[in-house]
Amino acid sequence: MIEDELQQLEDRVQRLMAAYRQARLEEKRALQERDRLLALNAELRRRIEGILERVRSLESEP
Repeated sequence: MIEDELQQLEDRVQRLMAAYRQARLEEKRALQERDRLLALNAELRRRIEGILERVRSLESEP
């Protein structure tokens, strides 16, 4: 009886540890994706600003 309870607890601990590892992995991937998207956003902002500067300079020409 005690052995069964211990086995159940061990199984539960193993499942919890696996779930924790999976959650950590998903968090790491989410942070990497966030960083990638932030870098992409910054690059797109720079490109848009460059285009806007060119448009403004063309508009200001006589």
